[in-house]
Amino acid sequence: MTSEPAAVASAAPPATVRAGSWTRRGLEALGSLRDATVARAQSVSRLTRPVRAVISPLGWSVLALAGLAWVVGAWLGWQELMLVAATCLVALAIAVVFVLGRATLRIKVELQPPRLVAGERAAGRILCANRTQQRTLPMDVELPVGQALATFRVPSLAPGGESEELFVVPTERRGVISVGPATTVRGDPLGLLLRRVAGGGGTELLVHPKTIPLPSFGAGVLRDLEGLTTKEVSASDLAFHSLRDYAPGDDRRFVHWKSSAKAMATTGRLQVRQFNDTRRSSLSVVVDARTASYPDPEDFEIALQVAGSLVLRAARDGLQALLVAGSQLATSSAPHLLLDALARATLSPRDSALPILAGRAAQRGTDTTLAVILSGSAVPAPEMRRAALRFPSEVRTVAIRIVPGERWVVGAAGLTTLVQLGELRQLPAVVGSGAIR
Repeated sequence: MTSEPAAVASAAPPATVRAGSWTRRGLEALGSLRDATVARAQSVSRLTRPVRAVISPLGWSVLALAGLAWVVGAWLGWQELMLVAATCLVALAIAVVFVLGRATLRIKVELQPPRLVAGERAAGRILCANRTQQRTLPMDVELPVGQALATFRVPSLAPGGESEELFVVPTERRGVISVGPATTVRGDPLGLLLRRVAGGGGTELLVHPKTIPLPSFGAGVLRDLEGLTTKEVSASDLAFHSLRDYAPGDDRRFVHWKSSAKAMATTGRLQVRQFNDTRRSSLSVVVDARTASYPDPEDFEIALQVAGSLVLRAARDGLQALLVAGSQLATSSAPHLLLDALARATLSPRDSALPILAGRAAQRGTDTTLAVILSGSAVPAPEMRRAALRFPSEVRTVAIRIVPGERWVVGAAGLTTLVQLGELRQLPAVVGSGAIR
């Protein structure tokens, strides 16, 4: 009597397994169908994307009106609605004629000057030329200028014809303003279809920070003829160091004959001059670009203005300059290249720490004689001193903290000169005091 229930219980699992297998197969089939549908939809979307991109919002409205009028007209038997639908479709068909064909304009964008100081204006010119053998239809040309968009109307052009438009780019802040690339916009008179084709002609306008004239660092041409002495001793240079005994291979031009005459009586050896190595003066400027270093982003702009003023003064003194401003690095005696780097500098919360930037400058500018480190008021003085220690001991280091609204103060921390600067116009007085030289 106890064997029958056991037999029933043993027969149940196979049915359950078969049901689960059918369910799993059904889910797999549904998943495959879904994947195939999604793939087909994506393929259709890619194929129709060029067509959908041409239809304007007004065009979509007219297309929807045509579909609605056709359905309702057919349902109610109203010929008037069928006529409305046909009119909309004819208008769309005619609009297609205006957007067919290849790009027909060669576009060139020019800026004069390509570099300027914040607050000045640049004159721009956009030149459109018909490069086909057929007359073009009137069309619009859109030109992005920074965050704005300028639109120019180009008339119908004969083969080889040109159209010129002038525009002005005002600048208020330092930075890089992207101008272009231009885009031709072709469409029908009703604006149902609009086709945008890239026409090229992109360029950049570099807006340099404002600067202020500075007195000379004291390393002008006359002083720089003899360079700045170092602690390294050589057998040939300009700065006399001491005398030593003659060794085989020494240049006899540097024998000091008067001292040799005395030494011959005692040691019997000639005396040769030794010199200190000298080198040309070179300026390195390091600008902290961390967001946390400046309570106000305008403080960073002041730091860049100070850096620009220093490299311009170095160029006028004929000195080589190295600039490290965050991720920007430039070295040149041409001031516009250094100012270009300042125009591209940006604040970043993940930028390198100030000692790392100073180490990068010290590694790149091996001939640096004067290093200026700039940062905001949020950076403590010990960190600026650590940055100054990345330069060799023979390099004169100056650390400048931008503290808006305060008067300028000059102090010292070991071999580093510490300067507190409240605004750009205080910089000439700081340089004139001898703190930066």
